[in-house]
Amino acid sequence: MVDVSVRPDELGTKVTLEGLFGLAGRMAGMVEEQLSLVGACLERDDPISAQAVIDGDLHIDKMERKLFADSVSVLALRQPLGRELRQVVSFIKIGAELERIGDLAKNNAKRLLGIGENISQLPQAAFVQLHRGVGRQLDVVSNMIVVQDSDTLLAILREDKELDELYNSIFRDLMNQIAQDKDFVDVGVQGLFMAKNLERMGDHVTNVSEALHYGVSGVLFDGGRPKGDITPFLTTAEDIKS
Repeated sequence: MVDVSVRPDELGTKVTLEGLFGLAGRMAGMVEEQLSLVGACLERDDPISAQAVIDGDLHIDKMERKLFADSVSVLALRQPLGRELRQVVSFIKIGAELERIGDLAKNNAKRLLGIGENISQLPQAAFVQLHRGVGRQLDVVSNMIVVQDSDTLLAILREDKELDELYNSIFRDLMNQIAQDKDFVDVGVQGLFMAKNLERMGDHVTNVSEALHYGVSGVLFDGGRPKGDITPFLTTAEDIKS
């Protein structure tokens, strides 16, 4: 547990808003690297990259805790107002969202280690396409931590539906294969979890975009952004095939 309380003898500490920008940017870059390594594992059986993702997740967790603690310190010591206050608050949210993306990347790396050379049984092209889509969004959002262009941030929210639709396609494909081939069940179930993890990564990226947009504009979203994930409603074989 990290101690985020501020003691009187800490009033001279050099924690600044600019420091939060830098720390959040470095954390986003590290998460991007983790996602890139998972992409290498999706395209081929690569246990070295998979293990590197698992080992690297600890560093992301540490950065999230530091970003949280430093944000609390800036609130207490600098007492920011207006836009600066919103930005500090948004960094607390951003750190948590990036940490979750890292966790999901680690989970997929573990599953890929389990699948091993059977990775070729999955619809790799579709998985790689979904992974790259999430990666592109994360790259844009990482740049927006510094640039903070509201139009670009809003565009990220609209693009999330496209990732959901690709996830729907992968879900249907895997479920149909599972229904037709009992020998595919083990790999197929792992694939379902991996696809859902990628879809959730996309959601967390859009959450980062929302937090950044709030820091810039002060506008909070009401949850009405476009959604395309229909898998909770695919309850029958006919639903899945259609």
